[in-house]
Amino acid sequence: MTTTARTPLPGRDEFCATMAHLATGVAVITTDGPDGPVGCTANALLSLSTEPPSVLVSLASAGRTVRATRDHGRFAVNILSWQQRDLMDRFARLPAAERFQGVAHRHEEGCPVLEGTTATVVCRLDQAPTALDHTLLIGRALWTAQTPDARALVLYQHQQNAVTA
Repeated sequence: MTTTARTPLPGRDEFCATMAHLATGVAVITTDGPDGPVGCTANALLSLSTEPPSVLVSLASAGRTVRATRDHGRFAVNILSWQQRDLMDRFARLPAAERFQGVAHRHEEGCPVLEGTTATVVCRLDQAPTALDHTLLIGRALWTAQTPDARALVLYQHQQNAVTA
């Protein structure tokens, strides 16, 4: 018989350890800011609707990417490939001014789009409601691109993995 550890009121560490059992894709959310491109790593995202094609991304409300997206009105979801695993840490940990240094990107529909991703969706921001300490960016797809043979980067139990068929 397997014993399951239970915590009645989990703290941050226990909650994160529990949620690490859910495999998630990794993306970099990008937009344009007053001083150039802005972006951050995200793994709380989903395809919200197909009519109209829409996505939902959850980001910390205090972050620069949320402020810049609200001002710009557009954002891109850059779904990272396994080969881009270094970008996950770069866009999560480096100071904002250093994140795009040396990173290949171009603009599509008014947003910076990273080169070499598994897939990318550029969205017009429709809504940005606040939920607790996060902002939910809800956007309608304006432009998409895919690289069918690329393997997506996935996190599972704090380990980086590649999606394989």
